Amino acid sequence: MTMHQRAMIVFGLWVMSATAESALAQTPAHPAAPPGAIQIGVTAAVQGRVELTRPGAVGKVVQSGEAVFLGDVIQTDAKGTLQILLLDETVFTIGPNSALTIDEFVFDPTTNAGKVSASVVKGVFRFVTGKVAQREPKAMQVKLPAGLIGIRGTIVAGRTEGEKSLVVLLGPGKHNNAGESPGQITVGNLVGGELTEVLVTRPGYGTEIAGLNVPPTPP
Repeated sequence: MTMHQRAMIVFGLWVMSATAESALAQTPAHPAAPPGAIQIGVTAAVQGRVELTRPGAVGKVVQSGEAVFLGDVIQTDAKGTLQILLLDETVFTIGPNSALTIDEFVFDPTTNAGKVSASVVKGVFRFVTGKVAQREPKAMQVKLPAGLIGIRGTIVAGRTEGEKSLVVLLGPGKHNNAGESPGQITVGNLVGGELTEVLVTRPGYGTEIAGLNVPPTPP
């Protein structure tokens, strides 16, 4: 992937971004939750065709302001984009031909303690960390088809194609309460059964994972 292509990914996702606070304040009433489902956020800035898959709703067309539940798989078509605004103000943005699921979300609004875990299934993504990662960076991670991203309270963008991934640090973000510098990520992959990681600290720098059992490239 050329530097121009990388820049276009970052620029396109930056244009798609919006503030979580204003979007959450303007969302309409959410439809009734599926039995036993846990709402974790809402959709916003939906463009093109966006579908979700959950028990009892396969291929449901998504509009802005709809509730997102734990385990929903959200997918865009060739012209689709959207944001997922989680309750702790974490914001995920995905571009065309992309898919994402939130695997785990725990949030205590009185202390900001919790845990966030998401999986990028395919395509282009961007995320801005919220209160959970600001309080405890290690409480958030994003899984890739091969490898994962560890968070240090920041802004990240990337792209996956099959088992290949490009991850770019856009931060810095807000200071956290763990005594660590903001605007850092670790990107790791299992190699020979052991996790091999690189640390990315400079905005505009990134790393690539070529596939399973391959270490990330130096930033």
